[in-house]
Amino acid sequence: MYSMPVSSQQKAYMVSSIWSLNSRNHTGINEEIIWVSIGMGITIALLITIALCYILREKCRSNRRPHEYYITA
Repeated sequence: MYSMPVSSQQKAYMVSSIWSLNSRNHTGINEEIIWVSIGMGITIALLITIALCYILREKCRSNRRPHEYYITA
């Protein structure tokens, strides 16, 4: 197979092009990780809020009901 000689300037350009592509890919990945983290944080906060509301509702329900005591002989 025949390969053409490449000057040092062309090699430097190719290397810099590869590095810039890699840095763009990492930037996109980092941005995606940030957005996923924000979404997960919001989801977790929402689930905790729902759980706390459910606990408070159950406490209020149990306070309104008369306490029933069962005595077994």
